[in-house]
Amino acid sequence: MPIRRMQTTIYFVDDWDPAIGFYRDVLGLKEVVNFPNRWAFFAVPGGGSIALQPRSGESANHVSIEVTGIKDFVAELKARGAKVIGDVCQQEHGETALIEDSSGNLIALLDTATSKFPHD
Repeated sequence: MPIRRMQTTIYFVDDWDPAIGFYRDVLGLKEVVNFPNRWAFFAVPGGGSIALQPRSGESANHVSIEVTGIKDFVAELKARGAKVIGDVCQQEHGETALIEDSSGNLIALLDTATSKFPHD
């Protein structure tokens, strides 16, 4: 199966410092990365992570699922009737694509095989 694991839930926030404080100090999650007003990343015990980004335009919260063979998987999903919002594109952290479920919820697909960063 191309799906490896749930990777990240991404939330877009309106006020950076209070959001960081909530996830770090109130929930007690480990802050892994914090590029102020750009990107923050928190490890969630048991696997997965929560990422924060500043809200801009029509940003939509979404989940990120790590997959293998993303190009073939997206083609397979299209053939099954999935709505692809963003075709496969290369980013620093790997190849990504964006799909939408039947209720309009966004799901980002990530294949880390081409990431510029270390991964397992």
